[in-house]
Order: sequence, then C-alpha cells, then structure tokens
Amino acid sequence: MLRSAPTPPPRMALDRPLLIVNPRSGGGLSESRWARLAGAVAEGLGPFDTQMTERPDHAQELAREAALAGRHLVVAVGGDGTLNEVVNGLMAAGAPRTTEVALLPRGTGGDFRRTLDLPHDFTKAGRRIAQSQAKPVDVGLVKYVDHSGQPASRYFVNVSSFGFSASVASKANASSKKLGARSAFLGATVRTVFGYSNLDVQVSIDDAAPLRRTVLLGAIGNGRFFGGGMKICPDAVLDSGSLQFVVVGDLGLGAIATKIHRLYDGTHLKIDRVDGRQIRCVSVAPAEGQAAAPVEVDGETPGTLPATWEVIPAALMLRA
Repeated sequence: MLRSAPTPPPRMALDRPLLIVNPRSGGGLSESRWARLAGAVAEGLGPFDTQMTERPDHAQELAREAALAGRHLVVAVGGDGTLNEVVNGLMAAGAPRTTEVALLPRGTGGDFRRTLDLPHDFTKAGRRIAQSQAKPVDVGLVKYVDHSGQPASRYFVNVSSFGFSASVASKANASSKKLGARSAFLGATVRTVFGYSNLDVQVSIDDAAPLRRTVLLGAIGNGRFFGGGMKICPDAVLDSGSLQFVVVGDLGLGAIATKIHRLYDGTHLKIDRVDGRQIRCVSVAPAEGQAAAPVEVDGETPGTLPATWEVIPAALMLRA
C-alpha cells in the first residue's frame, strides 16, 4: 500500500531545489566536507534544501515524497545509482512531468554525467542547472526476475545490460573504488574473464519472433556510457523515443583482451559479431539448459533473466 502524501512544506520551500545527497558516494562524505561543497553549489545554483540518504533506496523514498508534495526540482547528488533511485521515486509518484530532475555528479563512475557533459566543479554544475530549461527525455523500464525469484521492475535513464557486463558490475560493486571507477571496473573485468562462459539466449526485438544467439553481453542504452567510461551505446539519444540495443556476440578471451579499448571510444560497433540498433522493446530469455544470467541496471544487479526492456518516451523532465 502506498503511503499518503506528506504534508506540503511552505510554498517558498517547494520553489527551492531539493538536493538528495548520498553521503557514501565518491568515497564518502563527512558533514564538514559537505558544508564546503554546499557553499560551492549555492554559489552556482542559489538557495536549496538538503536531505541526506541513510540506507539503500532511501533516495527513491525521498524523491517520491518530494514529488507528491509538489517540489519543483529534485537534484540527485551522487553517482548513477543515486540518480537511478531518484528517477524511480519520481516515476513512482506518478508526476514526473511536474517535478524536474537534475544531477550533481559525485559518484565513482559518473557515466550519465558523461552523456550530459556535466562539469565536475560543483559551482559550474550548479550554475548549469540554474540556467537550463528542463527538457523531456525518455526513460527505460526493465522487467526481470529478482533474487528471490519474483517478478520485479525498475526504471533507468542511463544503461541496463545482461551477461558479462552484469557479472563485472557485481564484482566491481563488491570491490574498493579508491583508485577510481575505471580501475575498479578493469580489475573486475579481469577477474570475470577467467571462468566466464558466453550466454545462449533467445532474443525478441520489437515483438518479432525470438532468435537464438550466443552473446558475451547485451546493453540497452538510453544514455551512452557504462562501466566507468565505456561508450557502450554510442548512438543513444535521450529524447529519441527509442533505446539503443548493442549485442556483443560470441567473442572469446583473446578478442576481449585486444579489443576492450574500443568500448571506451565507441568504435566497437565496427567489430565483427558486434551490432547495434534502435529499438522500442526487447525481450531476452535464457535458452533451454542455460543457467540464469544477471541483469544490471545503472550499475546495480537487482536480478536475472528473463527480462524485457522498453522505452517510455518523454517521461521525465531533465535539467541540463
């Protein structure tokens, strides 16, 4: 049962941006450190309110409550995971077109920041948000099987994937990111390569008859980057009304080792057995006898195949 809408704050507060801050992003954030960063944000953005997250999915709860209360602008302060929670909260509120969303990037990965070309400097990023007009962007929805075996779903604005990339994300999230996201993901990639077997899956694109494929990974992108800077979906556009579906086919260890750099510059679509296309919907299921494979959503791994991805055009108002 959904909770009732919270008591609206004063009108002036609703007109101020609400910053939902993940204090665990970017290697941790103390109160004194946030006080210094808040000053830099205010210099560019102007007055704002702040709420700190205290647990997983708390940003989703706070964003939903803010939207139901009528908050005009919600700003995710953190990484792609924090933004994902905020987006899910706004979509759950049923009023994503009346509450705008923005990002102040402070995570270790920062892949959606790359698509938006946001500056690292908080004053410059805050000024960009203050001076930008919100524009409608698409949102992806993935329906999958959660780790308890139950149907589940999640919205995303950046990239969702399955297969090798999801296994890497799981290992990267369990490792230290003190040396940065790229180092964490490269290390997780090396650890995943050994002992990994490519997947046999049934793929149905835009309700066409399913085709069997052997794949290393598949990525469904609204944004262009994942994995700490890999340009996996180079032709994805946030307001195209479609998602880019990239399939890396049956490539082995040698190909991965010699061609992984091409994922960072977005030239991998020219490699044999790699293809990409614009889609509105895609369903992927393990082939008969194939073990369950993980599904990744904006850097998290909430469940497994079978899964269906679809685009919801112009579902969210995004600043910057």
